[in-house]
Amino acid sequence: MAGVTTLSIKIDRDLKAQADSLFNDMGMSMTTAVNVFIRQAVQQQAIPFQIYRTVDADTKAAAPIDRKKADVEQRRAAMQEIRDMIDGADDSSVD
Repeated sequence: MAGVTTLSIKIDRDLKAQADSLFNDMGMSMTTAVNVFIRQAVQQQAIPFQIYRTVDADTKAAAPIDRKKADVEQRRAAMQEIRDMIDGADDSSVD
């Protein structure tokens, strides 16, 4: 692949194992998942999901309803992009 580079990151071993399992269940590799995240960030010119400061256990997952709806729509769009990328990879793979 022309123009491809390597990205090396440090991540907690258990978190990586959980992510590998999740992404595998979704039919993609860690590399594909990271690429989807980066593509979405570049496309949106922002982190493609809301990041909240944790204040306490009660507010940790709390978000206004309209933000939650926007988050769901962003996740649906991201999942569609993932499906499209996987379908494209399946079509072009030569095994």
